[in-house]
Amino acid sequence: MNGQMNNYNSYMQKSYSPIDVNTLPYFVNMKALRNYAKEKGVPISSLTDSEKEQFTKINLASSKVSNS
Repeated sequence: MNGQMNNYNSYMQKSYSPIDVNTLPYFVNMKALRNYAKEKGVPISSLTDSEKEQFTKINLASSKVSNS
């Protein structure tokens, strides 16, 4: 192996592993949120937190995974 391959392999060993979606604490329905903002004629960033929470739900699978 040459130096470039050693550097690449070292980098890959230090990089993060993929995140399992079932371990995330929340799910956000981005399509519905985008459509809601579009109907109001505003960008998503200008919606209030309570409006955004309408499209957020707690991931029950993540609590089961973390308790194991």
